Amino acid sequence: MAASTVSSWVPPSLPDPESSSAAASGLVLLDRRCYIADLPNNTTAESTTSRGLPIKVTFRAARPPLVSHFCVHCPGLDFRCIGPNIVATDADLVLLHVPVDPSSTFRGLDWDYFVYSPRSQWLDLLPNPDPKCLDHKATALISRDDGAWYAVAALGGRAPLYDGGALIRWEFDLHLYRSSSVSKRWISRRLSVSEFERDKLIPLPEEVDRLYHETEKTITIGGQHGTVAWVDLWRGIFFCDVLKQCPLLQDVPLPAPARGNWERILTNFDPSVLRDVTVSRNKDWIKYVELEFLSREELNPTPVSYTDWVRSNKRKYKVVPDGWKSTTWNMAIPVGSSEGWHRDCVVDVKDVSLEATDPCLSDRMATLSSKTARTLKEFPVAYPILSMDDDVVYLLSRTRPRDMDKLALMFAIDLRKATLRGLAELDVQKFIFLCNFCASEICRGT
Repeated sequence: MAASTVSSWVPPSLPDPESSSAAASGLVLLDRRCYIADLPNNTTAESTTSRGLPIKVTFRAARPPLVSHFCVHCPGLDFRCIGPNIVATDADLVLLHVPVDPSSTFRGLDWDYFVYSPRSQWLDLLPNPDPKCLDHKATALISRDDGAWYAVAALGGRAPLYDGGALIRWEFDLHLYRSSSVSKRWISRRLSVSEFERDKLIPLPEEVDRLYHETEKTITIGGQHGTVAWVDLWRGIFFCDVLKQCPLLQDVPLPAPARGNWERILTNFDPSVLRDVTVSRNKDWIKYVELEFLSREELNPTPVSYTDWVRSNKRKYKVVPDGWKSTTWNMAIPVGSSEGWHRDCVVDVKDVSLEATDPCLSDRMATLSSKTARTLKEFPVAYPILSMDDDVVYLLSRTRPRDMDKLALMFAIDLRKATLRGLAELDVQKFIFLCNFCASEICRGT
């Protein structure tokens, strides 16, 4: 199969099944980009694509900060342009998208959507949503009745409604599929927002051309009415009970950005570099983290000559990176039953202890530091991933130690205790896709 020659799609080795099965008791970190391989185990499920080709999906679990992943095997499909991806997870169900055309474009008919259960080993092909094209960042999977049936909900944008030159409301489309419906068809409903809550706390200058809401992440909260949270990581969250007969959007602003991020919010800077939002395992709290990259100013070296000074045209001071600070917040669910966001932990990287209780972790960190001549503060980190279980945040880093190839690392930091909880090396060939990692509770019950 042609795709097997693509080295970035060859699965990395994982710990033996006995040690990796320990992940089944809690949260895992997932790589959203699937590997192309036939590595069956007790989670493998089989089905056929919309074009009649056999397909197998396998889940391979690992304990965080190692990253778990999925393997897809589909003889006859050449994933030359784009490979299978995980769109969403909820409980022990997974929604994945598989390109079925070797020259796949962004047309809906070029993709198949499957819901996969590692625990029950089934793989369900969904009706294609075409002509609707689902925004994967804005698509949620909702497991119902312990996986007996499920729903898929996607938010799509529409042009805002004006009266003359005055903005009346922002409008959206809710695309919904229920596996329990007799028709087995997608339905769409119009949603709107006329109370612009986030504009009151996090206003944007008139010259900033941006949609009111740009979904970067979607979270399934569940409950009786299938609550979904669509997260704009810069300004706010839309909450919606998608299984109600007449669903409504509730607009909840995020906390105001840290001072060091004020300029970034006005540009097209990727907010997932700095922020993450998740829901607690018991679905009773929304959790939010923000990184603030710190810096200091230093004098530039004195030029050798006046000519060098003129040609350099440099400022007297230069800005030098100086670590980071993280702030976490939480908010009770159901939203609106309390005063909103509450600041929880504020941690400066210089205060994070490297005195790990695990001797192996201490040795690995010492070896890494000796080859990089760096403290934890000097490692470049980004793309925080909040744990659903506890006060841990996972941070991605890429570095090139002396006499070593490039390294991709995942740090686990306990923010409550300000300690290094864990460290794992990642598949560096896939690390260019930085934002394709997420936390999931998929291992519960598998």
